[in-house]
Amino acid sequence: MSTSGRRRVAVVTGASSGIGEATVLRLASEGWTVVAAARRIDRLEDLAERATRAVMSGRVVPAVVDVRETASVDALAARVNAELGACHLLVCNAGVGGGSLERREDLDAALAVLDVNLAGTLRCCAAFADLLAASAPAQVINVASVAGKLGLGPAAYVASKFGMVGFSEALGLAWRDRGITVTQLNPGFVHTEGFPQSWADGTPVARLVVGPDVVARAVSRAAARRTEEVTTPRWYRGLVVLRHIAPPLWRGVTRLADGPRRRSEALRARRPGMS
Repeated sequence: MSTSGRRRVAVVTGASSGIGEATVLRLASEGWTVVAAARRIDRLEDLAERATRAVMSGRVVPAVVDVRETASVDALAARVNAELGACHLLVCNAGVGGGSLERREDLDAALAVLDVNLAGTLRCCAAFADLLAASAPAQVINVASVAGKLGLGPAAYVASKFGMVGFSEALGLAWRDRGITVTQLNPGFVHTEGFPQSWADGTPVARLVVGPDVVARAVSRAAARRTEEVTTPRWYRGLVVLRHIAPPLWRGVTRLADGPRRRSEALRARRPGMS
């Protein structure tokens, strides 16, 4: 992304661990001033210290935010405007997993997943809309998921990611004339603190799991090229194509892939002490 020599300012939500943490460090190493936003201030302050010790060309500014609270997100946008005067890149990465809807008792947890992943993204985009436009050319990168293309995973999680994909496409059209590119970034299986992917251990699916640095590199490339849609790792794109051109075959593949996860969940349910 070219900002004509201006200081580049990025805001990354969900920055205290996993993809967000890796993205903050990646962007700071490339010279960005990165507002690292999440709920755990101790993690954010440690992240800022690590960036300072590494003598990166950019810097990390820790900021507390809860994407479930509109006032909290609005306050973050106001702070970025007051202290830095611009936002050239907004990475909506805050997210949670889970959200299986097996029975009535699962409803509240499922709605909580939608509130963080989908509604949280809407809150962030709304709060930063005017600042992004004033900073144009600017970009939003919504970290969705391959699950938002394939329909594989817990129902509410998948719904939230499908929503993020559709929202990104529609918002990209609406904001194009404002000089804002909206990108949907769809990672595959990523091993993080919040998404340990332990269900894949000992199965062929384990080979498909990557680390958060892979996604951070994809964020960097998308920002540099102003790409509107990214699937990472790229070979997951073949699954997306398969899902659309051969739905019956795809459904067979998903049943095979989902089997290890369901067996792992059933095992944990029988052994409450397991994490």
